[in-house]
Amino acid sequence: MAIRINLLAEAQATEELRRKDPVKRGIWIGGFCVAVILLWVLKLQLDIGISQSKCANFEKLWNDAKAKYAAVTNNEIKIAELDRKSAALDRLSTNRFLWAPVLNALQQTMVENVQVIRVAGDQRYVYEEARVLGGSTKKTTIPAMTTEKVTLYIDSKDYNPDAQSYNKFKESLCNFGFFVTNTGRKDGFILDGTLSAPTADAADPGKQFVTFRLTSHFKEVPRSE
Repeated sequence: MAIRINLLAEAQATEELRRKDPVKRGIWIGGFCVAVILLWVLKLQLDIGISQSKCANFEKLWNDAKAKYAAVTNNEIKIAELDRKSAALDRLSTNRFLWAPVLNALQQTMVENVQVIRVAGDQRYVYEEARVLGGSTKKTTIPAMTTEKVTLYIDSKDYNPDAQSYNKFKESLCNFGFFVTNTGRKDGFILDGTLSAPTADAADPGKQFVTFRLTSHFKEVPRSE
């Protein structure tokens, strides 16, 4: 029977132990873990870069939308202001005071011995700022408004002052429906000043007259808020 002797057994055992060394195995495992971590970090960096790019795009879209929204909002404010002014102009054009009805009413109120020599009107628009009335507990805010104020002046001659034709003319005006409605009262005309001294008529020196003025203040009308 042959006997075999392995003279390399010791070397082989040493090599086997070296190959099975836990430190080397730990290094390999550690290296693998580090590689995995590096790959994970690299992936995170890529994800962050992609997310930042998307965020920048979204931010650009947001800024563009914000600018468009601001432009639309400003246009809406301008349109609302134009609508308000247009509505005020419409109210003014449709509700403005007309002088033709005044002249028509005047020719229907004439009396004998009175001659109208001049008709004048004062039409003003007075703007009043908003006001706050009351104390700290009870405050009432009066909005700003524009008020139309109309005054009518009638200069006339009375060829029969002894019969006080000027008073008859004043009463005719005061009782006429148009003037009652627009003045809001039945004594809407007053004698402004005094009668002039009797004066001879240039066309007929045998006739004398006195001049007088009647004044009326029509009701104030708010034209805009």
